[in-house]
Amino acid sequence: MRVGLVTDSTAQLSTAEQEELSRAADGLFAVVPLTVLIGGVAFADGEVGAADLCTKMAEGAEVSTSMATPAQFAEAFAELRDRGAEAIIVVTMSAELSGTRDSAVKAAESEDILISVVDSRTTSAGQAGALAVAVAGIRQGLDVESIAGTVADWCAGETRTFFAPSSLEHLRRGGRIGAASSLLGRALQIVPVLGLSASVVVPLARVRTRTKALEKIVALTANAADEISETRDTVRVEVQQAEGDIDDADATMLITRLTELGFATSFRTLSTIITAHVGPGTIGVTVQTVP
Repeated sequence: MRVGLVTDSTAQLSTAEQEELSRAADGLFAVVPLTVLIGGVAFADGEVGAADLCTKMAEGAEVSTSMATPAQFAEAFAELRDRGAEAIIVVTMSAELSGTRDSAVKAAESEDILISVVDSRTTSAGQAGALAVAVAGIRQGLDVESIAGTVADWCAGETRTFFAPSSLEHLRRGGRIGAASSLLGRALQIVPVLGLSASVVVPLARVRTRTKALEKIVALTANAADEISETRDTVRVEVQQAEGDIDDADATMLITRLTELGFATSFRTLSTIITAHVGPGTIGVTVQTVP
């Protein structure tokens, strides 16, 4: 059976990653974009550069986002079906962070081929890792339900995300703050370190300086790696930053410290959709097993 693969743009896949996924899925791969609105003007995710968006946000521009629609997913499904897909796996960003997963489910209900929608419970690098797990299943010739189950299990058990926003204000405005709302009253006195737990943003630490927040992220990463794998050579770590500046001092510090600890470390720019909610200056780490 020829199995197609669909995801949304918050995975922030590079051109090379998209090409590799397309090859692995025998050309049956599609990315459905979310929308970022800047001053009321709509742009597809990625159409505005990360640094430009951060500059506009810092200048006070009104920024919001819009989920991918059922019609967009239906169009992607039709395209893959026309190319020969007999079934499709969809991996979306966390359903707690966006209605995008629900849009995919709604579109799938109208299709006459098997479509399984998986909530990755995360986004960005975690979501990209989930796609790699799906591709591994496709290459092995597994059935769609088996692949979807494997991806869901991997997302729940083998990926962790930690991040430090420069402010909680953007998360508060977007309503994505979750349990971290307990920090709002003390936001001026602390630098928050947050994580995703069961798809929800949760507080993990309150420290006094940015440097201490980064050190806490390093410690959390090391602990998470020990939880999800017996050896660090089966773990990979990705540093993610809103502005997409790998030479930023915070990014350099994290990459250096994590590399010193023996982690294979890479860098990814956050999707403009995610940045619209976490704000400029946000930096984080995703730790996951190698699919």
